[in-house]
Amino acid sequence: MEPDHPAVRRAAVLLAVEGVALGVVGAVDAVATAIGSPTDRALSFVVAAFALLTGAVLVLLGRAIHRRRGWARSPSVVLQLLALPVGVGLLQGHVWAAGGPVLLLAGATLWHLVAAGPAFGPRD
Repeated sequence: MEPDHPAVRRAAVLLAVEGVALGVVGAVDAVATAIGSPTDRALSFVVAAFALLTGAVLVLLGRAIHRRRGWARSPSVVLQLLALPVGVGLLQGHVWAAGGPVLLLAGATLWHLVAAGPAFGPRD
């Protein structure tokens, strides 16, 4: 097996970072829902669960990318493309502390996934 491609390693790390960050957001949202008084408690818990689940999926995709599983590239790219308008929306809503990192992480992850393309070629 050839040595690990740096772009593969970086893409895997970035996916894991995104997943952990989204998991933290989901956990904080769940705790805030539990101790607070949201207008719609059930919907708030569903949003928190969705964030936790998506974070777990991103971590698993990062692991699959690190192991060079070709099937993991497409869902990873799709999730990054979905993150771009989320980041733009956060910036338009003047939530700079969240919008900037979302855009930077999504852009950097997309870049590394594209740069890692040759590492996912056919193996002998």
